[in-house]
Parts: sequence; C-alpha cells; structure tokens
Amino acid sequence: MPAETDLNVNAKVRAPAVAGQFYPADPSELAKIVKSYLEHAVKPSGKRPVAIISPHAGYVYSGQIAANAFNEAASHTYDLIILLGTNHTTFGFTGVSVYPGNYKTPLGIIETDKDIAKQLTDAEKDFVSDESVHAREHSIEVQVPFVQTLFPNVKVVAAVIGTPNLELCTRFGNVLANVVKNRQVLIVASSDLSHYPNYEDANRVDKKTLDAILTLDPKIVSTTIKKQETGNIKNLSTCACGLAPIMTAMITAKQLGANSARLISYANSGDSPVGSRYRVVGYGAVCFF
Repeated sequence: MPAETDLNVNAKVRAPAVAGQFYPADPSELAKIVKSYLEHAVKPSGKRPVAIISPHAGYVYSGQIAANAFNEAASHTYDLIILLGTNHTTFGFTGVSVYPGNYKTPLGIIETDKDIAKQLTDAEKDFVSDESVHAREHSIEVQVPFVQTLFPNVKVVAAVIGTPNLELCTRFGNVLANVVKNRQVLIVASSDLSHYPNYEDANRVDKKTLDAILTLDPKIVSTTIKKQETGNIKNLSTCACGLAPIMTAMITAKQLGANSARLISYANSGDSPVGSRYRVVGYGAVCFF
C-alpha cells in the first residue's frame, strides 16, 4: 500500500465516514477480519472477472459475501479498479460524481487514478466531481478495505451514480468502457439486494433478481425489479439499492468483452447470527467474465 507521504500532498482525501459502524475502526482488527473473510471465501472458478457485484452492508451481515466476490479476482492482475457506488445520501442528485481525490480507510490511503477520473468528468456535463456526494456515502467506502488488502498498489476510480436511470447508466457505461479499454480493469458494482421483506420472501425475490442479473441484460434486470417492487410483497422497499451500479457494470463489462455471469454466493441478514428473519436485507456475490 502506498504510504501516505508518497501521495501527492495536494491531493484531496475523503475521510472514512462509517469506520466503527459498518466495519472496525481499528486498523489491526480491520485487517484481521478482512483476511479472515477472504480465507473462508468460496473457492474461485479460475476465470478472470471483468466485473463483480459486492454488497455494502455492515461486515457482520455481508462481509463474507463481499469476500466471496472479491476472491474471484484475487489471483488475477489488474492495474485499475473502478468502484461504482449508489446514492444513499444526496437527495436530488441525478448525475454521476467521480471523486477527484484519494480515499482513506483505517488501512491507509488508496490513490485515485486522476487521469481516468478527469477523462470521465470531461466526457459529459452530468459526470461531475462533486465531493459532497461521496462525503457520507458508505457504498464505496466498505469495498475499499478489500481492495487495499488484495490489490495494495492498484489505483482506483470511485464513482457514485445518482439514480438508476437506464439512459444515464448506458451513457456512463459506454464512456467508462471507452476510457478504460486499454487497461487491465476490474469493475466493482456495490449493491445489496431486497430490503426489508421477511426471510422467505427475500429468498424468492432475490432469486428472481439474481437470475435477471445473470442474463447480462440491464433491461431485463430493470423490468424484473420493477415488476417485483409493484407486486405487493410485504415490506419490500427495493430489490436492489445499487441497481444503477449493477446496470452500469453490466453495460461496461459487455463492452469490454464479458459474455457470461456467475452467481458466487447468496445470503441475507437473516442468515447472520445477529440478524432477524422478520425484516431482512439480501446480499449476492456475482461475477461477469
């Protein structure tokens, strides 16, 4: 991992917002828990992922699923990692915000590829570098310790996609694919699945959503989710809070040659020793090859 003093002293650094809440704030404890999740991860297929879907809840609920997703990429070489987050915190933001500086966690600072970030924000007027969109957003932050552990010297680009609008996701996905086409890139789409149905309903809803994702067709994903969200499933508020990152990753990965997808693992918060089965959130690890 680059030392903090090795980085551009003028670079902006996004401080961690959810350390001590979603994951341990103590560096040694965080390093230990991420390593443990990775040691217990599902055995990888051996194929090189172009993109993965990884959840972003508290590690006690979804850390193992996230590790299962990242472990598929662990033995492969990348020189750039794109972190696609969803917008939980900035009401009314409908564009894409690419963070212009570096990200920090208790494990240290991870450096942003400033050139790629600038190319993205130069491409379209609603692709911006609004730091405020990132300030309290956890969906990217919780992925960073896995990146720091597995790819300590690889630069990242962190982008929050403001809304699951297919036209926006298609534009950003196409631009992103063009900008990174000559790089060895891993795209990480940060998303949880169903929110707040009971355990049995979550399993049914999430299976349909994951089956749609495995088609690699964002229109099918969007249609499937809309159908389920209007289907009178008790307490279901969303099928995928990171639908925008999922669709964008899907579009970008296909442009970069991905033609197959695999479900690595699934669980929901009711599977956690500390989770209730009356009101759950779903988590899936998916790879695009």
